[in-house]
Amino acid sequence: MEHSRKYIQHDGAAAAHTVKRDGGYSWLRRKFTGAISYTRKHPQEFVLQVLTFALLCLWIYVGSKKVFTYAEFRASMIRQPFEDQYGFVLSDILPAVELATGILFIFERTKRLGFWLTLLLMLVFSAYVILALQDTWGSIPCDCILEFPISWKAHLWINGLVSIACIAGLLLDWNIRKPSRTTRNPILGLPRN
Repeated sequence: MEHSRKYIQHDGAAAAHTVKRDGGYSWLRRKFTGAISYTRKHPQEFVLQVLTFALLCLWIYVGSKKVFTYAEFRASMIRQPFEDQYGFVLSDILPAVELATGILFIFERTKRLGFWLTLLLMLVFSAYVILALQDTWGSIPCDCILEFPISWKAHLWINGLVSIACIAGLLLDWNIRKPSRTTRNPILGLPRN
């Protein structure tokens, strides 16, 4: 029997080497242990990263869903209880704004702007949902524009939770960056001597 690095040769047929199992698992164990250690040492940064990733996924999903089902989305915007011209404009602008907001969460320098824009969008969407729930237009507009199959009240709760997540993200970002502001030159961003 001839031993090679990854395989054991048995009478001319190669078989996977199963004797040494720890090779792949040790890498995974090191990565998992490192992630747990980092989380324990920097819990605020970990929570900020989780919030950032969640909002990135949310906006990319919502925006891309509108792009891939654009004809349906545009028709539903035109059926909303405002002028058709606003429906046409919003059906063009809204997917681009949502995708752009998601992209802001990719880069460290624009993440804070992503949180602010998300908060603004959630406030606008929540105001629209509140108007719909108060029967402002004589009837609740169709559920066709809601991204998830939930009621309008549940959508309002989700908007509130996303708003709270944005505020938490902004506070965590401010708290994490606060020490670096005192040790860096405010104009150039270089360490002070």
